[in-house]
Amino acid sequence: MSKKKLRGDTAAEIPMSAMIDVVFLLLIYFIVTQKDEISEAHLAVNLPSPNPSQQEEIDPPKLLELHVLAGRVLLNGNEYKLDVIQEKLERLASLDPDMTVLIKTSGKARTKEQVAVLDLCKGAGLSKLNVMTLLD
Repeated sequence: MSKKKLRGDTAAEIPMSAMIDVVFLLLIYFIVTQKDEISEAHLAVNLPSPNPSQQEEIDPPKLLELHVLAGRVLLNGNEYKLDVIQEKLERLASLDPDMTVLIKTSGKARTKEQVAVLDLCKGAGLSKLNVMTLLD
């Protein structure tokens, strides 16, 4: 008996150069069609009206400043206890509930004091709160 060579025993060669060409074409396609994400698009920004006549009719927003320092709280530059500040905030919120409150916090102030001031503002019905940290 003679041994016959089977056709299935031969190694099949895959053309790698064609596959590499396809990979590079896909890579170039994805690089060219990539769209950069604009990070500013996710920020809510209130822009002024383009019509200047409308801007003159609107009163400028009132700003209330609260300074949270180590052991004391200032309302528009005057030091008060928290219960007095609560009464003043409630009175001011009844006059203008859309008032903007700027809370300037010292780096030395305790978190407890900061949370107490935020709670007072929320309890008074003031929702436009801006918090910033002061560099000491």
